[in-house]
Amino acid sequence: MRLNTLWFAALIGIGLAGAAHAQGTGRSLDIQPGGRQNGLGAAGVALGGDATGVTWWNPAALGFVDRTAVELTYAQLVPGLASDVNYNYAAYVQPVEGWGAVGVGIVFLSYGQSIETDASGVEKGSFGSNEFSPALYYGTRILPDFAVGASIKYIRIQLAPNSLSGVGSTFGLDLAALYRIPQYRVNFGANLQNLGPSVTFLSEDQSSPLSRNLKVGTSWEAFSSKELSVIGVYDFNQSLVTKDFRTYNYGAEVRVLDQVAGRIGYYKDPLGDIGGLTYGFGVTWSALNLDFGSIPQARDSGLENVKKVTLGYRF
Repeated sequence: MRLNTLWFAALIGIGLAGAAHAQGTGRSLDIQPGGRQNGLGAAGVALGGDATGVTWWNPAALGFVDRTAVELTYAQLVPGLASDVNYNYAAYVQPVEGWGAVGVGIVFLSYGQSIETDASGVEKGSFGSNEFSPALYYGTRILPDFAVGASIKYIRIQLAPNSLSGVGSTFGLDLAALYRIPQYRVNFGANLQNLGPSVTFLSEDQSSPLSRNLKVGTSWEAFSSKELSVIGVYDFNQSLVTKDFRTYNYGAEVRVLDQVAGRIGYYKDPLGDIGGLTYGFGVTWSALNLDFGSIPQARDSGLENVKKVTLGYRF
């Protein structure tokens, strides 16, 4: 079998080779959703405040949810190279009186179409490569300002036709906590992500672990009034597959009249040679919110920033 050039370029562009590959398999579980969080340097484990923040970033934040909400995030991952390599995340949350809240989420990561050929080079047709991962989330308060949460997710990865043992699947578990100090407007969050069995494609001795990761962070609302609020965030991520992979994430948000927000941040991944400014904005109108975030890729990749757009509605 031969894979076309664009497919290989796309895989490299979103981190299936090099440093990111060393932290495990299942790239769809690592890509951060949320235009807001990406504008803040890809930080959000202690932020909450939206359907994406209380599911993928930290399901413990579901313990503080009081409104039903839905959000969708979309991004082209290798802009200018392959338009059919894209990331999609949908989340829905529902409060349950006296019990916290539940949520559902779905990730679909498309690697686009590839060409399959036989040993003599004759084309046999094309096939799609993708990752698909639905998840269930739950969070509840066990103290007035302390909540815990968890998620259970299924992941199916198709990198080649099933006939060539290019499909693998497994499940993962997240365990999370969120602690708030209201008088100081400070939050502390933690999320232990992607615990679960390895993915097997060809044989058990060639299995690959999920990208297990510990995410910890804090957020601080430094100033708050009806007209203006200022929030600072910081996240730290440490891979539990390889000690060499970690990221540092910083961000600040200024929100005016709770309707328009500007964001800036910094994303640093020393092993993946990623380091640069992130930026974004948000607009809220009635129950609708639109968020945009731009985040850099590896310095030597030659790829443009990944731009993520999130559309949400609160009922």
